Amino acid sequence: MAEAALIEVDGVDGSHWTLSGAGQAAEGVELASAPTGLYDAPVKTIWNSSAFQIGATYGGTNWQKRDVVFGVNIFETDSASWESVDSAWRKAWAYDRDSRLTITTEYGSRTLHLRMAEQPEFKPKLDPHLKQWGQVVMTCTAGVPWWVEADVTATATTTTDTQAAGRSETLWLTVSNPTDQPLWLRWVATAPGVWTLPDFSWKNDDFKNRVITLPTLVAGQHVTVDTDPMQEMIVAADNTSVWARMNGKMFLHSVPPWTPPTKVPVTVTGAPAGAKVQVRCPRNWSRPWGLQ
Repeated sequence: MAEAALIEVDGVDGSHWTLSGAGQAAEGVELASAPTGLYDAPVKTIWNSSAFQIGATYGGTNWQKRDVVFGVNIFETDSASWESVDSAWRKAWAYDRDSRLTITTEYGSRTLHLRMAEQPEFKPKLDPHLKQWGQVVMTCTAGVPWWVEADVTATATTTTDTQAAGRSETLWLTVSNPTDQPLWLRWVATAPGVWTLPDFSWKNDDFKNRVITLPTLVAGQHVTVDTDPMQEMIVAADNTSVWARMNGKMFLHSVPPWTPPTKVPVTVTGAPAGAKVQVRCPRNWSRPWGLQ
């Protein structure tokens, strides 16, 4: 049988609201009809043309912030008046912090981080205190337009001591990207040791086996590595500037959309047995469902 998607909001104040699906309006708020901005992420394509060129040449894409407009019907409940529910709903939102809108289907859950872009719109025909009902229209913005699924992780542990000169161990971890967006891997590695991480191009080119060797880590200098060029590349647990010892080396490649599960190698030297490395695969989607 057909089953409605579960649509929930987690407010900035810690409140939880079920807008649609199982348990709909349990807190006194339900999703109204015809929301906009929830489907594909907004994008502008870039086209360039030279003098006398016939037509234009595709130059790339520019992903935009996502604007979402949706109405909610607000009711009294067994334990709260319309005014109390309406007030609580408003306190779940802010202009400078994100609430979380989550849609769950049979394939999983994806979350959009939203905050108010304008004041809520309220145009009642009658005093809502009489009917104990009113409709409020929310105009919100997601600065990051992706619907985000929980990270998928894999962890491996060394079984040999590689602190002696010339010793190393290679671990294999599985990465995948079932989404429609490029995926920038995140790594967490323990110290001490020297870790070599993959930065494959995923193409049959000169960079198909490219790797990056991190600086030597001393005890207590566990690191988090984010290959996304928009994020800080390396953060050490002891707050030392490990990134400054990278000598200009940077990660260049993302995992392409719809990459099946693939084992990638990570090599370590100078580490005791039991050293660990974890890979985190963020999952960003342009839609709240589908596109697998």
